[in-house]
This record gives sequence, structure tokens and C-alpha cells, in this order.
Amino acid sequence: MRFSSLQLIVFCFLLPVLSTSTGRADEPGGDATTQVTFSTEVNLGQDLGQNFGSLFELRDQNGTVIAGAGFMEVYNTRFRSDRHTLQFYVKPTHDSQQYQTERLPHPDLGCGIYLMDVNQTISAWGGDRTESLRTWDPTTENWSAPYSPETGPLRSGDGQMRIGEGLLTFCSNKATYNDRVILTPPQVGRYYNFYYANGFLCFYHGNRSEQGGFTRIMACPWTPADQGPVDLTKAISIECKYVGATPFAWGQFQKELLTVSNYGGVYAFDGKQWRTVKEASKKYSYQVYSMLNFRDRLLLAQYPSGELFEYRGGSEIKQLHGWPPRLPGVSPSAREAQTLAIYRGDLFAGIWPWGELWRYNEDENRWHSHGRMFSHPVAHKRTVHPYEEQALEHKLVLNHWGQRVTGLVPLGDSLMVSTSTKGTYPWLEKYTFLTDDQRREYGSVLNFKMNGNLAAQIKWKDEPIQLEFVVESNRLVIRQDGQELGSASFSADDIKRLQTATLTWGDGIFGKLNGTLQNSMRK
Repeated sequence: MRFSSLQLIVFCFLLPVLSTSTGRADEPGGDATTQVTFSTEVNLGQDLGQNFGSLFELRDQNGTVIAGAGFMEVYNTRFRSDRHTLQFYVKPTHDSQQYQTERLPHPDLGCGIYLMDVNQTISAWGGDRTESLRTWDPTTENWSAPYSPETGPLRSGDGQMRIGEGLLTFCSNKATYNDRVILTPPQVGRYYNFYYANGFLCFYHGNRSEQGGFTRIMACPWTPADQGPVDLTKAISIECKYVGATPFAWGQFQKELLTVSNYGGVYAFDGKQWRTVKEASKKYSYQVYSMLNFRDRLLLAQYPSGELFEYRGGSEIKQLHGWPPRLPGVSPSAREAQTLAIYRGDLFAGIWPWGELWRYNEDENRWHSHGRMFSHPVAHKRTVHPYEEQALEHKLVLNHWGQRVTGLVPLGDSLMVSTSTKGTYPWLEKYTFLTDDQRREYGSVLNFKMNGNLAAQIKWKDEPIQLEFVVESNRLVIRQDGQELGSASFSADDIKRLQTATLTWGDGIFGKLNGTLQNSMRK
């Protein structure tokens, strides 16, 4: 993937530009030689929206993680990540902290976007309006014309996800699988904020009526093999404490599904019944904007602490103080951990209101700052949010110009990062306190790179697949059933440690494998 026409905004150290391709080593210019290969036959079972987890992990003689592979499971505020994206990472022995960040051409969807990824393709979503999607084309280094899916405009809480060989779409108050409608709009109220996992289609059903208003969370059994629509008579529901409750994220831990309302109500579903883990309240703020599976726990990104919480089942949700820390000189108030990702074998977090990006190295038990995804204004704690005075001057809410990191998507060799103001607002020419370059840092997408990561899309089969993870002298490669899925440039600086490191199959940073492995080997 080349970025010759992109604007370089942050460059830390000197790092050779990584590339992704589908070229083979035996093609012209492909003089790579295989150094070490990890191969396995994996059976992921029927695709029911589950978290697939880790395939393998390597630790050196000191117990430090140096390589691994698996599937990330995360839901970041508006969209769930593509569960069929497979990551393979190798941490280099030299210059492992180096990174670079480049800003893509602006998608011109206003002051805020979120990232939706399907089939290793990213689309910028610009809010609740028609034609709010633009898809990035790495070949032309540009965005597509604005459009809406054939099923209709995507609203907040809508989305698309791969299930088996098909596409499940939540849109316009209904759900479709490929070309057939499986859930029609209700006669009363609306359906919103869908989630599919463990064989259950979940969503909120609400009716904002002065008389008879309600909000309940539904779990409906359904699989792609079902020929008919979702059977609502089999739905299992729980009533929310407050009418109008809405979630910003969903997650799953082992056999449970988890959702958190904007009033702080935490609800878990075990396949048979719902239970309230934490009671909702209007007395204080408690909102969760992202959930990610991280080893043996589910991480929740929270507001207003700006820190992560962990859930390991039961009735406790534990705050992880200092996860992540905050930049020096900014206010400790009203902070929001909004986005999470696993990339190059580390945990990443995007933080409001100063657009911070943090990386956690588990072996060091240390958070590393990758700065801000904005160059302006200079960070300070005179106010909680950037540009509060200008917001009041234009009769906007005080935190209007807060700086969000709304998306973290592994794509090829990169981690794609998106930004926003508080909402996905349009840009108005009267906001003269920002230059054109400054305002385009809102609603933008950045390409963040560290050496040693490759994300590629598996080709789903309802049967076992053969996967190979190859370290060549100058690149990383993932193959499925003998066909190359993708590659990334990589300088293999210490092959011996990969050949002799302790290898664990079926476990790692993405959590335990939800499937079975056969004929697993290193060669």
C-alpha cells in the first residue's frame, strides 16, 4: 500500500515503509526465502457471530511475547470490527518502538466520521443522513463518491458484518441476510443498535411515548441456516430501567453477551436469560464506548474516567486505574476511552477529549504514548476540552470541539485511525478560528504503522481450513489452503529466536481459540 500523495503529519524515528500485496515470492522481484512457517488446520465451526480468538503465540526464553496470530473481537462505538480479519504479528528485536503516522486525503463528510470495515476494506461513515459512506481505494489513494448501501442509509446503531459466506445487514429498522429480510420493522416503536453473537440476534426495541413508553433488550435465536425470518415469539428480553436507553458498544465473554446502556445499566445474556450486572442510574455518568476481548477478560472503555474496566464474569466490573494514563498538562475531568484495538501484539486505546493514542505492552506492563491525532491546539488544562471559548462564542455546547479517536482498524500492515468532533457535524464557514488544514484534522483518517503486523481476510468455508503463517527474509505472509491472502514487508532480524521460542497453540492475546486445531506445526 503506497501513500506517496498523502500528507505526513507525524514521523517518529526512521522506519522503512511497509507494504501489503498479494504477490508471490516467485514473481519478478520476489526473491524472499522462507525462514520459518507456522501451519495448522483450523475448524472454526458454524459461524454464529462468536469470538474466534487466538491461533498461536510465541514467547522467548524470558517469557516475552514475540509473535502470534488470531482474530480480534471489538465493537467501537458505532461499528463492530470484521471478525473474519486475521492478524499475524512478529515483534522485531531492533527498533520495535518505531512508528509513523500519515493522514489520508480528507473524506469530506464533515467534522466527524467513524470507520466501518468489511472484507479488509474501510469506509468512512459521516452520520445519520443519506449517502453517508465513502470507501477508501488504496490503489487510487482516494475515496469513493458518497453512497448508501442497497438496503438503505446507515443510521447510528446500524451496520454490516460477515457471517459465514454471507453478509448480515442492520439498516432502516430491519435486518437482512444477503438478499432476504429476516426481521421487519415493528408495528410499535423501533429496533436499533443490533448485535449478532452466539447464535442470537440482539437489538434494542424502544418506543418513546408519553403513555406506554418502553425500552427493552431483545435476544432472538437465529442462524444463517434458518430459512424463515427471525421468530419473535422465541425472543428473550429484559426491560431497561429508563425509556430511551441506548448502547454505544456490545461485547461477549465466554458464553455471555454484554451490553451497557447510556445510563450505565450493564446487562448480560447467557443464552437462556438476561441479568442485570449493574443497575442503571441517572445520578451519575457511566458510559461504555468500546468492548474488546483481551486474553482471559473483556475490556470496557469508559466515560468519564477515560480508563478501561475489565469483566471476567459474575457481578464485578473492575476499574483498571491508569489504563491508560493521560498526557501531561491536560485536565483529568470528563475523559473518555472510546476506541480499542489489538495491533502488532499490543493493546491500543483512543482517548477523548484530546485525541490521544496509547499503546500497552503487556510484558513491560507499561503504556506508551503515541501522542495526539491532532496538531492543535497546544494541550492545556485551562479548560477540560479544546476550544471551549470558541464553542460558546458560536452558541454551541461547551465540548463541541472535543477531539475523538473514533476508529482503530487493522488493515494490511497498518492501523487505520479516524477522528471526529463530539458529533458528526457539518463544517460551517463561520468557524474562522480554524484554518482549513486545522479543521480537516477533524473527520479525517490516519494511517499508523509499526513494523511487524499483517491483517488479511480469510475466505470462509463451512469446513476446516489450512492456514500458514510464514516469515520470509523480507516479508510476512498469510496463506489459506495454499493461496496467499496477503503479505507485508518485514526484515527478519533474528530467525533463530522464532525457531526456538516456546510455541503455544490455541491461546494468546486475542483470547482462547473458539474452535479446534489439527496438524499444527512449526517448520
